Parts: sequence; C-alpha cells; structure tokens
Amino acid sequence: MLGIMSAMADEGYRFFLLLTTDNVDLQRQTYNRVKESLTEFNVLTEKDDLLLNASSLVKPTVVVLKKNARVLSRWKNHLTNTGLCRGLLLVIFDDEADSSSLNTLINRDRVSSINKKLTEIKATAANTIYIEVTATPQAVLLQTSLSGWKPQFVYYFEPGQDYLGGNYFYPKVKSLNTIFTPDNELDDVKDGGDIVCPWGLRRSILSFLVNCAHKRLNGATNCNFMIHPSARINIHNAFVSTVQDHLALLQHSTNEKAFRNNLREEWKDLQQTKPDLEDFEDIKNTVIEILDNTEVFVIPLNSKSLVCRDPNNPDALDLHKGFNIVIGGNTLGRGITFPNLQTVYYCRTSKTPQADTFWQHSRIFGYDRERQLVRMFIPQGLYRLFSDLNASNEMLIRQIQEDVEKVQLIYPLDIKPTRKGVIDNRYLNLLYGGVNMFASAPLCVNVETINGLIAPFATEKYVDVESELLIKILRLVKSESVDDFNTEKYIACLQGLKSQRPQIKCKLIVRIDRDIAKGTGTLLSPNDRAIGEALNKEVVLTMYRIIGSKDKGWDGKTLWIPNIKFPNDSCFYDMTETG
Repeated sequence: MLGIMSAMADEGYRFFLLLTTDNVDLQRQTYNRVKESLTEFNVLTEKDDLLLNASSLVKPTVVVLKKNARVLSRWKNHLTNTGLCRGLLLVIFDDEADSSSLNTLINRDRVSSINKKLTEIKATAANTIYIEVTATPQAVLLQTSLSGWKPQFVYYFEPGQDYLGGNYFYPKVKSLNTIFTPDNELDDVKDGGDIVCPWGLRRSILSFLVNCAHKRLNGATNCNFMIHPSARINIHNAFVSTVQDHLALLQHSTNEKAFRNNLREEWKDLQQTKPDLEDFEDIKNTVIEILDNTEVFVIPLNSKSLVCRDPNNPDALDLHKGFNIVIGGNTLGRGITFPNLQTVYYCRTSKTPQADTFWQHSRIFGYDRERQLVRMFIPQGLYRLFSDLNASNEMLIRQIQEDVEKVQLIYPLDIKPTRKGVIDNRYLNLLYGGVNMFASAPLCVNVETINGLIAPFATEKYVDVESELLIKILRLVKSESVDDFNTEKYIACLQGLKSQRPQIKCKLIVRIDRDIAKGTGTLLSPNDRAIGEALNKEVVLTMYRIIGSKDKGWDGKTLWIPNIKFPNDSCFYDMTETG
C-alpha cells in the first residue's frame, strides 16, 4: 500500500486516507509504519484534523484513521466544512476492507453506520479512487455492482520467497512444525479442576522457552508466542492465570528431573527440524536464566486489557522487545502483526466457522519467523479446517489470476465464506453438492457431435473420465434460458473444484433412446439416481438421449438432456445479478 501511495504521489496525487479496523493497537501500528516509511509525506493521525489545511497539501498527505463511526463522522465534517477535496482526487486505501466497511444491514434495507460514513467521505471529493485491501476477499467478491462496493478489478500480490503462509503451515499432510493437541484442552483450562496446565499447553510453553534460549544464545532479544483460545475475555483471563502459574511452577522446579526431561523432549522435537540447534545443556542453562529473572511477559490482549510496556506511553504495545506470551481473541484476528512469532497455541472453535474470520486468525504467517523452529500447537480437527481453508484460498487465487468474472467460492458444507449480514440475499446464488441439476427446457443442438463423443458409453453402468470431457460436453448442450441450466456456471464450478482438489474423480453416465415426457419435473430413473447418489464424492454428469416424441410434448427430434451433480461435501457461492 505504501509503495502504491509513493508511486501515486510521484504522479501528482496529494491526498490519501488509510483506513484500519477499529483497533487502537492496529491504528497506532499502522500510523508508526507510515510515519517511518513515507518520510516525504505529511502523516497525520485521527486527532490531527485541525492540522489538515490547504497549505499542508503542498506535500503528499496521508491520514491514518480507524473505521470508527465517531472518528469517520468528525473527518467527514472536517472535509465537508473546509472543502479541501473539492478540487482534488481523493485516494482511499481501506485495509481489511471486508471488515466493517461493507453494509452489514443490506438485507434489512438499511445502511450500517460505518458504510454510510465511508460513502459520505467518498462524496466530499470531486472524484475518489477507493482501493480495497484484504487477505480474505470473500465478502468483497460477493458484493453486487448495485451495492457500490463491488471491485472493478482485482489484483493479487504474490508473497515473497521467504514468506511462510498457508502452504507451509497447513499442507494436507501434517509437517513436523505442527503438534496435535487433545481436543479438550480448552475446556480443561476454562473449567479449571485437577488439571493445572494441560499437556499440549505445557509442551507449547517449553517449546517457546527453547526458542527464547536459542535467540539469546545468538544475540537476539525478542521472541513471541501467541495463544488464541476464544473470543471471550473470561477465557483469556483463565489462560493468563494458567500460563503464569505454570511459568512459576517451572521457575521453582528447574532442579528437578522432570523439568530436565520435559525440556529435553521439546529440544529434541525442535532439533528434528534444526539439527544444528545449540547443545541441550546450553539451552537448558539459558532457559533457567530466563525463568529465574522472570523475563517472560504474559500479555492479555483484548478490549479490556491495559498493556503497559513503555513507561512513557502506557497505551503502547511493543512486541519487538523481550520474550512475550500474548493471549487474546478478536484483537489477535485482523491486521496486528507479531514480529518473531515462533510459537502458536490455537484452540478456538466455532459451530459454524466462517472462512474469512478463521483465516484472519493465522497470525503465524510472516517473513521473520525462523522456519526450522516455528511450532503450531493445534487440535487435529482444527488443523483439518485450516487445511481446507488453505486449499480454498489457493483455488480462489488461481481463479482471480485467470478470470475474476468467473470466480466460484467453494467450501465444505460446514464452512461459510463470510458472515450473512454483508451479502445481499436477493442475488446470492448457492449451488449445493449432492443435488441433481438438469435442464428442464433443453434445446435440440449438437446432437450428432455429442453422439460421437459419448454414445459408445451407453452400455456401461458409468465410466471414469477426465474433467475436460465433462466440460466439452457441457459446452455442447443448451437450454432455453441460463436460469434453467447455467452451463457456464457449472463449468466454472467444475474448474474451481478441480483446481482445489486435483485428485477429484469425474463420472459419466450415458443412457440412450429414453422416451420421457416433457415437463414431468424429473429426469433420472430410480436406478440411475441410486448410482449417482452412491458416487457422493465425485462429479457425476448423466446424459440422457431422448427420443423426443411429439406425443410426449417434444417436437419430434432426438435431443440430449444433461444432469450434473457435484460432491456432497461441497457448496458453491457467487452472485447472480439480474435486473
């Protein structure tokens, strides 16, 4: 974003707004980064409205604002009253644009306050360029053009070579960097009881301490550990107490055999991926030194916490210093970055997880992690969720790069792409797996071509085929309307699914010379329906060649009718705008 601002400033653009989510730490973090990087700009924060005037715009100026109704209202009034933007082109960068900016009341025929204020700010200028930035674009891509928030183009920034992201942390086959924890550890900490600190959490603390010792032995002074258990503050407090108590226990048991043995196990685990890790005795002695000096800070980070790390600025949070264990929930979810984050303990659950929200919890992604020593402690079921999300994201990226107009959001049935409130239900087009979809008003086209392609398969129960053949067949069939049988949508779904699951199997069922009446509301015979239902993990295309008798309501010509069914565990989302 800062690079684009600099390039635009070179072309004569003068006024920029940079929006962050409504998070004090994130707004401060963003402001400090802009201030440090754009040294030739005027960089203002949300309290500097009186400093913005015509003379200040001689230099490029960027204002860093939280997406907070009160803050946005004050700046909208200032821009309106001063008329500063009347002769300027206003450039707005909306970081985490899928969060709070969109109209969360779209299905109530009302406008949410943040969305309304942003629309009013856009209107203060003669022209506005609005750039939506996010790592989770699901909600943005599901906007309608009628909403005013659908992007005119989408650009994907490739990560750099040293970036550790979804493909590194969430491959289909678990790597050595991931430690599976028991499913019930969240309840163990939340409910208290006999278990003071559960097994997985104990391991994660020791793994972090080995990382801290390694850092110190190599002259570094900073290492971070994130614990994300829940959105609830009382659970954060329970984890803070549990972790602090366990650190105190470790501090008083460094002479015991159990301490040495448990620490050695984590050292050996980390040595698997970093064979040149320092000698165990050096690591152990340094861990003891860190514990004895109480150098590990346990920091709750949520809306109720007061983080006092800088005596001259009691509001400041600086995770570039010291050895820190940060515990929180929603505050850890968007935008906040963690330098030198080496260890993550994650156990947050949801009955109906949302893809964009959960993916934002992946704060372990980054550039400055020491690849060989990073560790993720997570229950196996949650790991599978993130692995599925990563596959969906990779598929989405490929679709955006190829043709953003044909993007299909594909998720398992138990995962939603985003929250319901920001998607206009009038235009949302859902396609569920496991449902037979056929053309009830097919056209008599390309009959001989289709005959040549598939008629020889009519003697088989079904045949295994490549997805390319199904796509070729779908392009040959037609219906009276797109609403009846949308071949382009089904092709896009099939291509997206193939991209997401390269090993997906495709089945073709061919039946000829069927004498079926038009408009009966059903196509498949009981036997063929049963065959398709048994193939519930595959894409199944059933092709019926109909005699087309006039006494059955047809026009007396032979024609082909398609029926397609996607895997039962898939659901496809897109927007269909008509009218």
